[in-house]
Amino acid sequence: MHLFMAYGYYKLFYGIREQHELAREKIWSRLHLVPLLQAEEDRDQVRRHFADKAREKELLGTESKVYNSDRYVAPVGLMLV
Repeated sequence: MHLFMAYGYYKLFYGIREQHELAREKIWSRLHLVPLLQAEEDRDQVRRHFADKAREKELLGTESKVYNSDRYVAPVGLMLV
């Protein structure tokens, strides 16, 4: 009887250890994916920005500045069209 209980506890502790290892692996994989996802989002924002500039130039005929500065100012909001 004791051998069965010992074997059961062995399997239980092994399962708990395996769950902890999988949770740790999941956290590390997410940490390593964040820079890739951020780079993808940055590329999408740059693509949208240049598309917006091209559309603005097409509609207005010239590139007009919103602010009286040569400095780059990031767009404040997201316009859904």
